[in-house]
Amino acid sequence: MRIFSLLFILCCMPISLTATEHEDKHKHEHKQHSYVGSHGMVLFAAGDTVLASHLPLYRAPHDYQLVYQLALPAAEQKAVLALLGAGQQLTLLPQNFDLRLLIEGKTFDIGAAVYQGHFERGGRLWLDNIQLTFARQLYRRPLQQLSIATNAQYDVFSVAGNHFLLHRIAAAPSFDQILQLPQLPPTPVTLATTDGAATLQLLQAMGISAKQLYLETADLSQ
Repeated sequence: MRIFSLLFILCCMPISLTATEHEDKHKHEHKQHSYVGSHGMVLFAAGDTVLASHLPLYRAPHDYQLVYQLALPAAEQKAVLALLGAGQQLTLLPQNFDLRLLIEGKTFDIGAAVYQGHFERGGRLWLDNIQLTFARQLYRRPLQQLSIATNAQYDVFSVAGNHFLLHRIAAAPSFDQILQLPQLPPTPVTLATTDGAATLQLLQAMGISAKQLYLETADLSQ
């Protein structure tokens, strides 16, 4: 009887450990994809104003397109604007915070790091632990109940006399794209393509000169 009991306990132990490991993994994944956590952004500029666009994903809570105006300390703002003006891609990684603050259009201060390049793809840490302000929400769009696109649709927003097109992300596969225009275009803008790489040429054919500030396809491929 003792041998049988010991064998029974030993056989049950791996099952118990596996269940615990699964629970721990689930908690970890939930933490990684909760409203309070890491929410990266790409930086771009409107004249002497620094803007940040949330890097969206299809899964909650990252399923929002959000654009905010930032306020940085004078020295850091000047340095950021200089690199953006030179065509350098900069991404922002704030300290962990509740994304609902941005979704609800709140103004708040936070510490953050700025990377040259994409912080998840070999980007180099450039400015660390700077204090900045999410000053004003400029754009908000949830990525929910999306349909597959047959064309590329863009929303227009303007800041300090600078005009931008933001691609309305559709169901996968789609793309995140920010374009800057020298003048205000007709609204809304719709292009006969689902390929972000083809948009500049199509806009040019329409007589609209545009500069691409950001294009992301990998995160929205599925």
